[in-house]
Amino acid sequence: MIKNIIKRKKPRVVYSSDYIYGLSSTGDYAAFDIMKYKKIHDELVANHLLKTQKILRPDMCSYDDLKLVHTDEYLEKIKNPQYVNEVLYLDTNDLIYNSILEYYRSVTGGTLLATAYALKWNVPVFNLGGGFHHAHPDKAEGFCLLNDVAIAIEKFRYLHRAKKFMIIDLDYHQGNGNLLYFKEDRDIFTFSMHAETWVEIERMQNKDILLPLNCDDEIYLSILEKELSDSCLNFQPDAIFYIAGSDPYEKDTLADMKLSREGLLKRNLYVYNKIIERKIPIIIVAGGGYGQDSWEIYYDFIAHCLKK
Repeated sequence: MIKNIIKRKKPRVVYSSDYIYGLSSTGDYAAFDIMKYKKIHDELVANHLLKTQKILRPDMCSYDDLKLVHTDEYLEKIKNPQYVNEVLYLDTNDLIYNSILEYYRSVTGGTLLATAYALKWNVPVFNLGGGFHHAHPDKAEGFCLLNDVAIAIEKFRYLHRAKKFMIIDLDYHQGNGNLLYFKEDRDIFTFSMHAETWVEIERMQNKDILLPLNCDDEIYLSILEKELSDSCLNFQPDAIFYIAGSDPYEKDTLADMKLSREGLLKRNLYVYNKIIERKIPIIIVAGGGYGQDSWEIYYDFIAHCLKK
């Protein structure tokens, strides 16, 4: 049975006004609400759940940190506005190109700040963006230009702040970028439940679950409880990244799952509880989610945790 959240330290929230830049797009990606993260921020503040002076404000990720994961050749490519436009399906021009790149660097900086704070204080930290789990070292994919989670892992291993990490990815899509990047790495456990498999890799430190069509609350939660078992969490990571994708939502404009708003809150709280009851630092990033109602899912999760 899914239980309500247990009382622990209140989480912190990472956000920057740069999170609303660089997302004007065409085609399928026009479904992305460019004000999504600002809506969450504003609602949390309006409901007196978040004080502006308590928000953690990130710097943009440096190029030195980007090089921990991405190749020099690729980082040169993303300096070309035409290349960025093509791979991200953007309707933009050179005049606002910098804001596009700043968006990805700022959100990645947010994941770095969230990781630093979670590791230092063992307090859950929400980044209001992030979870670009399709990005590869040498190419963009799935509207992901930079891989913020992989960069954060490599940054804090480089600093000897942590060694072992787990990624719990409940986005509608498989986190193929992370799976491929860490495929030979025994210190990283990747867990994903998704409706679309983008790559198949067999490795000891991985669990991929392909969900059935028309998956609803009952089916989804029963699979989650079964698959996110103690055997996974007993990997004993130094920290866990949770990619809390909102796109399994029944109102999502690009996906086709049948999870309700209430069901997704239960999903998020189940994962959250599993981690904090083990006193493992947790960094939560937003992941995917499309349409004008998508923001409500991540907002519900953060608001519930801040109330406790």
